[in-house]
Amino acid sequence: MNSGFANVTRRRDTTKLKSYLLAILLQLAVLPLFFTLIYLYGPENNAITRIQLPPLFLAGTALGGFLFGIFMYFAGSCAAGIFYKLGEKKADTIFAILGFVGGVYLMERGFLQSLKQATQNIIIFNQQPLWQLNLSNLSLILIAIGISAIASVIIKRMTSKPNDVPKGAIWGWQKTGFAIGGLGIIAWVSALSSELNYGMSIIPGAMDMASLTISWGLLFVLGIPLGAFWSSRKNKTNQLLIPKPNLIVKRLFGGLGLGVTASMAMGCTVGHGLTFTSLLGVGSFVGLVFIFLGSSLVGYLTRN
Repeated sequence: MNSGFANVTRRRDTTKLKSYLLAILLQLAVLPLFFTLIYLYGPENNAITRIQLPPLFLAGTALGGFLFGIFMYFAGSCAAGIFYKLGEKKADTIFAILGFVGGVYLMERGFLQSLKQATQNIIIFNQQPLWQLNLSNLSLILIAIGISAIASVIIKRMTSKPNDVPKGAIWGWQKTGFAIGGLGIIAWVSALSSELNYGMSIIPGAMDMASLTISWGLLFVLGIPLGAFWSSRKNKTNQLLIPKPNLIVKRLFGGLGLGVTASMAMGCTVGHGLTFTSLLGVGSFVGLVFIFLGSSLVGYLTRN
């Protein structure tokens, strides 16, 4: 989403942004109703009961999100993007990954924990998932159906527009949006079956990478470069070339900033945008808006 967000102001191109929004809306049309039904009629002590939405912090959500959007420019990608670019044999992203993993670790368990606590010490809104509210079963189901219906109408309106194809892409934005949204749903089901309370997310995998802990989150993150490598295997132009020193410094700086600010905001374009916005997380919506604002500002400043 580095280019997807920045290109809105840099080139007035919304193709990737539409694909991203479609992926969110698809999950929004499915997950609230699906999780509500499981919560109401599924087995007791199911993993749905452990889902917690990211809080809306006074400083962390907005400041962390905004700075994350800016640091995407220096890292060359968002948190997930640096891993898939590694799979495309772009060697400079190795340094962005090192910086990102280091930044997350320093915020979560290192000497920057005090910074994390300072930016998250005031909670504006601590939200419970829809199905955990004290509402009647019928009310919950009707609300979930209403959300799904609204999202379905928006999806239909979006997909009635021309199927633009970004430069260098094979799929148009519609097919990509549906594919990523479908993967988001599968990721939620897969993670919950592993007794985790999140779907697609990069920060948990980065933490487990730093601590050498095998987990669902770590395997998810490792799967990204493997998938990118497989999909670009026929591209003979990509080679692992040693980057110039100034690019190494830029990527390390950007990756470190991504890790620190993602932890500060308690999410990134994947954790907030592709995971918890689909459950109507207010904190995630706010964080995503500020990520977009930061990235769009950089796109405006770097426009031709």
